Amino acid sequence: MVHERRRLLPTLMAVVLGVAFLAATLMMSATIKSSIVSQTSASVDGADAVVAADASTTVPASAVSQMRARPGVSAVEPAISTTLQRSDRASVIEAHITPALDHGSTLVSGRMPRGAGEVAVNPLAADSGVKIGQKISLSGFSEGAGARRLTVVGVIDPGPRVSPNNDQQVYLDAATLMSLRGEQGYDTMYVTGSGGQDAVTSAIKSVPELAAEGITVRTADQQRQVLADNALAGSSAMTGFMTAFAMIALTVGAIVIVNTFGILVAQRAGSLALARCVGATKAQVRRSVLADALEVGLAGSVIGVAVGAGLAQLVVSVAGNSTNVLLDRWVSVSVASVAIPLAAGTLVTLLAALPPARRATRVPPVAALSPVVAEPTRRVGRARLATGVALFVLGAALLAWAATGADSMAPALLAGITGGLMNFAGVLVLAVVLIPRLARAIGRAAGRIGGMPAELAAENAQRNPGRAAATVSALLVGVTLIVMTAVGAATGQSTIDATLDKQFPFDASVSTGSQPAGPAMVQAIDRTQGVAAAGAVPQAQLSLESSGRSTTVTAQGYGPQVRSAFRDTTPLNGLDDRHALIQAPGVASGDKVTLSTGGRSVTLSAVVPEGADTSLNSATLTTATLTKVAPGAQAHLVLVRYADGTASADVTSALTTALAPYPSANLSSASDQRDQLEQIITIMMVLVIGLLAISVIIALVGVANTLGLSVLERTREIGLLRALGLTRRQIRAMFGHEAVQESVAAIIVGLVLGSAYGIAGAYALLGSEGLAAMHVAIPWLQLAGVTVIALAAGWVASVIPGRRAARISPAVALAGE
Repeated sequence: MVHERRRLLPTLMAVVLGVAFLAATLMMSATIKSSIVSQTSASVDGADAVVAADASTTVPASAVSQMRARPGVSAVEPAISTTLQRSDRASVIEAHITPALDHGSTLVSGRMPRGAGEVAVNPLAADSGVKIGQKISLSGFSEGAGARRLTVVGVIDPGPRVSPNNDQQVYLDAATLMSLRGEQGYDTMYVTGSGGQDAVTSAIKSVPELAAEGITVRTADQQRQVLADNALAGSSAMTGFMTAFAMIALTVGAIVIVNTFGILVAQRAGSLALARCVGATKAQVRRSVLADALEVGLAGSVIGVAVGAGLAQLVVSVAGNSTNVLLDRWVSVSVASVAIPLAAGTLVTLLAALPPARRATRVPPVAALSPVVAEPTRRVGRARLATGVALFVLGAALLAWAATGADSMAPALLAGITGGLMNFAGVLVLAVVLIPRLARAIGRAAGRIGGMPAELAAENAQRNPGRAAATVSALLVGVTLIVMTAVGAATGQSTIDATLDKQFPFDASVSTGSQPAGPAMVQAIDRTQGVAAAGAVPQAQLSLESSGRSTTVTAQGYGPQVRSAFRDTTPLNGLDDRHALIQAPGVASGDKVTLSTGGRSVTLSAVVPEGADTSLNSATLTTATLTKVAPGAQAHLVLVRYADGTASADVTSALTTALAPYPSANLSSASDQRDQLEQIITIMMVLVIGLLAISVIIALVGVANTLGLSVLERTREIGLLRALGLTRRQIRAMFGHEAVQESVAAIIVGLVLGSAYGIAGAYALLGSEGLAAMHVAIPWLQLAGVTVIALAAGWVASVIPGRRAARISPAVALAGE
């Protein structure tokens, strides 16, 4: 097969793409880990010991002086890392103690804060519009926390000890920061001394305050390891996710390799038989096939590793500064990121070539005496059918149980993945039945338009089912995976959107604390560009009496304007002037309740909402009813609905500007949460479809490769057709119809399977623990795009083989090989 090496180029491409994907994934993973470790290590550089408090406590401020008094301790640097509300812009900002200008922290412009009324910001906050001399309002999240107006005096570029995050930050004195967050004490203390890390750590461990629960004293090296482990915990999932798709690419490549070597062996049956006639043994024939596979696998793997390194470096160069973790400038190439792809690509190629190599040994020497090489048609055996059906049924049963029967996520995912793999394996086994029959049915319909070439293409698929299935098996894998991802993401997004509509039936709310939301504020909100409706919710403390029991409840009034701010009014079902929604102890639906205050009262029928929390002691009335009982009720809450089709972030930004004159206003946007969810799903879709595109490219290589080699295999058939009167154009059309018909068959199967897998996966993830009521969504536009692209690609893959077939001379073909 030495002189057939040019026919192995498509196989080489499949190996290169699969290995490049795997190598790029491993190198990016190594780069991310290296970047995280270097940043976390840098935060501890210069320290000998670190005192850290968990989320339940803080390190007492009094411990600072005690640690400094310990022998061998030369310096103690306390730190606080928290978040505050920037109430003048209704946003959240990261906050730290003003750092010393060391350990990588530098003053970019202005000066350092000198007192309690001054603050500095980082360059990212400055780029967002914060200017030196500007006053900003900061407040904590604790109840009753007041806002502080501080003057911006400088811009500080923080070192890794301050924060590794790429977010907007402010820096202020420790006393003000503790007061704003409502908690005294520090989060971390970096201790420097003499005698080594162990000596310094032992010295400060004797401080009594550090023995409290939740406070840990570690050496600097121990703290580095803890920080690295915590930071890397989230990256392992993404690495596993990308590695899984890399293995999918290699699997699709393996399908192409099996098909390529299988057809090459069939086409070279004569030369293999001649080699057997002159003394070649079965082992030598097998070794010759495997030697070619080893050569292709090793060469493709080496090229793939180089291409993968280039892709990884491109990603690092383009996206290095746009992520929350600042990536290293150069990609990290570890021994594992080179050795694993090399071994995987070579091994997969060798394993994929084993079946064709075994078939090569079965070519009898007498075949060399035959002028005609028999076309390798395959009859579908009963054992194959039984195996395929069993895998399909068992896999479908596991998928159904994962989607509807599992009561927790872990077993649902395990059963879903196992069932999906089994089911799809069954489909691939049965592809020799499904694809040809579907292609023949499609060909009969196409024959009315395409004429004789379309009819011949349909007959070819039926006459050689193995070749038909092999042609599009890789395309079937790619289409199924892309459709599964699209449908699963759409169903998940639809389900979560519906859940958010119930939990947050309005897009945003503005709370004013102890200050009332006056008409001017409500009008300012309502006039903001992008706001469709806004309604103030008056409230009052009322006495509730029911069945001889009396309790105090917080009553809110919901009128027509407030209702117009709801996207989903289900939470208000049952509310009218004669009924109230009650969540209070001892009250059941249908009970008569009397609400009163200041000598006024009203008696209504109680409606207890589903899933009510009786500890809330709340009553929801119509605004008209509340006004009768408490005419002076004031609003402290405004509900807002954004106009459809607007960008939530733009509307939220416009609202923060409109609310700037009202310091007590605190904006909370559920619509932003929806946008963040959509952004996550969009990023996931772009990532997955980008990754799976590699699988589709490999699949197209397989289609072109199989059709191209089948031209050699069917030389006599094509010559006979030419002799019977088919023109070159009709020969090209026949190959085009064959590719399109088989591609359509694969697309139909892929659409059905992918949709089923996507829906089952969404149910397993979201429905297994009752987290949400499922809403199935089919992204028809995306599926149409997948169909068109896959169909066009299948036809494009047939162009070169069709032209090669059309150039075959009838006389040469009929003369034999």
